[in-house]
Amino acid sequence: MTEIPEHLLKRSAARKAAMSGEAPAEAETGTAVEQAAAASTPAVAASAPVPEVYVEPEPEPVAPYVEKFQARKKMPFWIIPVLLFMPVWGAFYFGTLERVPQGLSGLLGEGEHVYVESGCSGCHGAEGGGGIGPSLANGEVHLTFTTLEDQVVWIAKGSAIVGTGENYASPDGRRRLVAGQMPGFGLGAANELHMEEILAVTLFERTQFEPNEDAAFRDLELTEQLNLMIETGELEELLAADGLSLDDIPDAADLTAEDVNEYLAPAREALAGAES
Repeated sequence: MTEIPEHLLKRSAARKAAMSGEAPAEAETGTAVEQAAAASTPAVAASAPVPEVYVEPEPEPVAPYVEKFQARKKMPFWIIPVLLFMPVWGAFYFGTLERVPQGLSGLLGEGEHVYVESGCSGCHGAEGGGGIGPSLANGEVHLTFTTLEDQVVWIAKGSAIVGTGENYASPDGRRRLVAGQMPGFGLGAANELHMEEILAVTLFERTQFEPNEDAAFRDLELTEQLNLMIETGELEELLAADGLSLDDIPDAADLTAEDVNEYLAPAREALAGAES
């Protein structure tokens, strides 16, 4: 339905009134207009339901440690068999290591310390089995050096002083030729050792790497006597009377087996007196 403008209705009513001589019915006309307007406007239900709008909630913040865990690289699939095999590999690896005897004291404990810290174990093996240097185990030390003094001289001098191609063993021992790899530990060496340390490491090698108890007996006996005389201070007193001390760093260039015997003589004399 087309709505008629109010001013046109008023004009039409005024024209009719002028022609008939009546006053225009403004109220009726206004009412008719309102009714016509109301009829043309669709009714709207006052209580029409308003649809609810769903608003998605904001996600909760992620903790920093969770973010780091999520960003961390995942373990590759191939690492699982490697980890499973590691205990087996570890058993094989540690089984191949040689172990130095533990619980030693006195001169032998000192000799064990020197053997490791001065690099002897790096060349001859932790248990004297050999490596870069020759083996010291299974009787090799006593076969090469039939006397303690000759071994002390060799340790003090080393290959540089003895000379490549020269014999470094005892005169009546197994012939050993210098190959030029043994460092000296006497006066002027890069790693100087005093006489007590050289005696200690020599006795350690001759007693701990020797499986034959009879061959090691004399060295063990001498070690016990030296320990006793060192603890009581008797050895230092006797050596001082001859102008010697266990703190002496031997002059490797001039050192002889007779010189070494002067440091061992008090202990050997004490043993000889006890046996008689």
